[in-house]
Amino acid sequence: MKRVCLTVLLLTAFLLTGAEKNGRGAVCFTFDDYAGANWLKADALFKKYNAHVTFFIVGAITPEKIEVMKKLQSAGHSIGLHSIHHRNAVPLPEKWDMKKYFECEVKPQLEVCRKHKINVRGFAYPNNRRNEVTDQELFKHFDYLRAGLGKAKKTLFYGKKETASKMVLGGGGIGAYYKSDVNALKKILKEAADRNKMIVFFSHNIYSGAKHVHMPSEMLEELLKYASALGMRVVGINEIKSLELR
Repeated sequence: MKRVCLTVLLLTAFLLTGAEKNGRGAVCFTFDDYAGANWLKADALFKKYNAHVTFFIVGAITPEKIEVMKKLQSAGHSIGLHSIHHRNAVPLPEKWDMKKYFECEVKPQLEVCRKHKINVRGFAYPNNRRNEVTDQELFKHFDYLRAGLGKAKKTLFYGKKETASKMVLGGGGIGAYYKSDVNALKKILKEAADRNKMIVFFSHNIYSGAKHVHMPSEMLEELLKYASALGMRVVGINEIKSLELR
């Protein structure tokens, strides 16, 4: 009996050590603005790697956008908002405060989404401009606020503590404009997996050979394939709370 118990303990220790060594981690790929047709086309790629992502929609929420958002949501992806006119929240337009910013730039989008049962829990700051005042107002309406990495451009790794409540998600940009290097991005994925942490990226449109601020579908597939090989979870923001991170 003692020998059996010892064997079980040793096996458990081995499995736990392996899990800690290899990690799992998670990655949130987020896409801003609006590229409905290409986003829907890219869903086949996401399905191939059992991946969910987040789409932050800019502009008036038209019937066309509602249909696209419903299809993406049904496929398991998360939907967020990105303002009506892509106005910066910092600095605010003259004679505006954050309440007016919300009323003019965000509330009209949110109301249409609620009417059509689009589950919206996140907002992406236009041009990544934010501060504590803007966060305080927008956290009244959202659980997640996506921005950039700030002046330091230091990759941010999120664990159990950070994801336990409402949070600002600092993401790194992917695309030619951001001088993205696949091998460098893989190193970031590997570190997140080894440490069982979550990381965030952002881009815009998705298509073959994409330039500027957009995501080349070839690069996206390479990253998804690598994340899958690492055992990482590729999740939308609505799934963050279900993650088991360190």
